[in-house]
Amino acid sequence: MAFFKKRREAKGSRAIEPTAGIDQLLDLQQPPFGLGFSRTATDVMTGLTPAGRRYRSFRYSYSGGVSRFDGRVVAVDLPFSLPDVYWTTGSRTRAGMEAAGRIGCVQYQNLRVCSTEESLAKQVFEAVFATTVELTHASTEPIDLSVDRNHLIAIEAPAPEDMAPFLAGLDRVIDALAPAVPRRLELPPHEPHFAFYGHPDWDYAHEGDRNLLREFDLPQRPSGRLEDVLTCSYEGVRMVSFRYTWISDAVQRAHLHRGMVLDHDREQEALCAFILDAKLPSISLNGDEIGDYVNVGNPRFNDNFTLRSTDPQLAYQLFNERVQEWLLDTRPYGWTVSGNIVRFHVPTHDAVLVGECENTLHGWLDRIPRELRQFLSLPEMPSLARN
Repeated sequence: MAFFKKRREAKGSRAIEPTAGIDQLLDLQQPPFGLGFSRTATDVMTGLTPAGRRYRSFRYSYSGGVSRFDGRVVAVDLPFSLPDVYWTTGSRTRAGMEAAGRIGCVQYQNLRVCSTEESLAKQVFEAVFATTVELTHASTEPIDLSVDRNHLIAIEAPAPEDMAPFLAGLDRVIDALAPAVPRRLELPPHEPHFAFYGHPDWDYAHEGDRNLLREFDLPQRPSGRLEDVLTCSYEGVRMVSFRYTWISDAVQRAHLHRGMVLDHDREQEALCAFILDAKLPSISLNGDEIGDYVNVGNPRFNDNFTLRSTDPQLAYQLFNERVQEWLLDTRPYGWTVSGNIVRFHVPTHDAVLVGECENTLHGWLDRIPRELRQFLSLPEMPSLARN
């Protein structure tokens, strides 16, 4: 304990950045980064920890989806790199971390370490248990740490005036973590850009081409615009997802009187679709009312899903027993197939939901017998770690 008190007396240096914003944080892409569409960083400060490691302290927020975040974050440069790993003494795990794959956790007392790699979670747990428990003395909030490649991330860090003991504790955590780094570790290339966690192949645009409205048979509406467009292409499949917003007739009339239109005046519709090279008959699973009702002979399935198609016999094969059991286990959002377009019926436009729909399409096609998939020229979906 005496050693801990001695380290607490050491203070880190800090300075205010002349410019502050999200462009300075593009090298950070693990949750809470890489989520949401509206991302902001304010009050950015840089400095050195007592051990001489560079750190950045800032207030970070994201929104524009089903989850949001707003809190103070500290990012400390590491002399090594690790795959994503999280650990906390709190009761909740960090939102969004499942986007990179199935998360496994190791827990003892109130410390929980989570990662997509079980062996890494165990190694990190053994390395940081003691120093993380000690760090709780330097914070009034539960400890919430992670490794974002070559940065140690601390969520809900103390206020800047109370930071020195916390930075000293982070130095001790890093010293303890270093021996747990696997030898000859090779991580995929890291490109600093506006990315989405778990989906390095996605491309993003703040606004989209209105020609997409015709492709998806969406009506042209007053002051309509396509926002936060996500696209991705791989062999045989093209993904397109966006938020379509417009001004209603009622708001348009009100605009004439008050002279302005606010963002919350805009109505919206979410689109999440996958365009296949193949063409299928019209099919609906808890989607649009098309074709005829298909009874697959499974009471549990029929109680939870409504399956319709213009080709009931083919639909029966596409939703075989294996598919039925998987759907009952996962309960995904419904979808409608029209021509070569598979459109999911999502309640809002959100990157996490788009990832879920991508997984659902993969899971469905992967459970269709290979001979039938080849006969219909359906794509071989790439292997996704998160499945």
